Amino acid sequence: MQKDKLIALLAILLISASLILSACQTMTTGAPPQASATPTVPGPTAMPTQTNTPVPSATATPAGVQYGPTNFPANIDPLTGLAVADPSIMNRRPVLVKVSNYPREGRPHAGLSSADIVFEYSNGGGWNRFVGLYYGQNTDMAGPVRSGRYVDEWLTSMYQGILGMMFAYPPEHAELVNHLGRARVIDGTARTCPALCEKNYANPIYSWFANTAEMTQYYERSAGAMTSKPNLDGMAFSSLAPSGGTAGPAVTLHFGQNNEGLWKYDAQQKKYLRWIDNEVNSTTYDMIPLVDRNTNQQLAFANVIVLFTTYTTLNAKDSILKIALAGTEGKAMIFRDGNVYEATWKGVSENSPIQFFNADEQPFALQPGNTWIALVDNLSKVSQDSSGAYTIAFRKQPYQAGE
Repeated sequence: MQKDKLIALLAILLISASLILSACQTMTTGAPPQASATPTVPGPTAMPTQTNTPVPSATATPAGVQYGPTNFPANIDPLTGLAVADPSIMNRRPVLVKVSNYPREGRPHAGLSSADIVFEYSNGGGWNRFVGLYYGQNTDMAGPVRSGRYVDEWLTSMYQGILGMMFAYPPEHAELVNHLGRARVIDGTARTCPALCEKNYANPIYSWFANTAEMTQYYERSAGAMTSKPNLDGMAFSSLAPSGGTAGPAVTLHFGQNNEGLWKYDAQQKKYLRWIDNEVNSTTYDMIPLVDRNTNQQLAFANVIVLFTTYTTLNAKDSILKIALAGTEGKAMIFRDGNVYEATWKGVSENSPIQFFNADEQPFALQPGNTWIALVDNLSKVSQDSSGAYTIAFRKQPYQAGE
């Protein structure tokens, strides 16, 4: 009897297993339920269309800010890639101002943090000087203003600007005026205030300062002055860092004995901060933050570019130099986002801004913001320490009689 019960139970189990197996085969091989007849995800033929032509979304986040090197929107400064508060400010020539770095007693400099671009170059004897370029915004006080140099002829011409300075060595002054025109070269005198004014400090070498808005008005009162927006195409900007860079957390520019400028990247600000030599005694110095006397804030720049070019020394005193820019090209080191990139620069023409290119000859995109450009000679020595910090020691050919 017990044996019969076991046989009956086994039969029931075999029938149940057969029914379950049959049901599973029906679910996997039969027609899908009607609710799945219209898939909620694209099929294989729909994927390429969706990938190549994305549908804009009201909540989509832009992939980064990108402008240039041409077709800048009307409110975007082509020299910074930033929007300006009042686009009408760009209906003018850029204002370039010569700014002293020596003697040290003239520091801290005024107005450099308001410049779109600051150029730094050797003016011989181990000294260096700055040129602040103002276009997208103004400053009430830029300086101390110093004398002009041959290089200013090309910087002013390439950016279609006007130049504020405290005169120049006669042959240099004559070439500046002959090339740019008298109206575009503004020498500080009692008649130029409020554009260029003396502050009556103890030393007249660091007593003159420029008001860039007033300089524009001073120039525009001259006959034939240009008051329309110049074409300053050529630079490119992207908030997304390019590929191919290596660590570049700091760079020191060494122009002469006890003459150094140090840039360190600050990840929080996404800018490089500037330090400068501070004389302790006649033989030693330390480095202190370089502040703008207008704001008392340390200089912070989105891009730092070391541009390698050719210097020619024209006198034995090493005080008269020419720097090749317009119509030439060379290598550059571009520091942005804490990285350094090998690039090339081109002075396309005497009326176009300096342009930068990557290894594929495509425009190199700078970080939107202000840019510091140091002009050094091709003979300058580049070194790097274990932390990744770079040092550029300025070198050039000495004076050769007959050149």
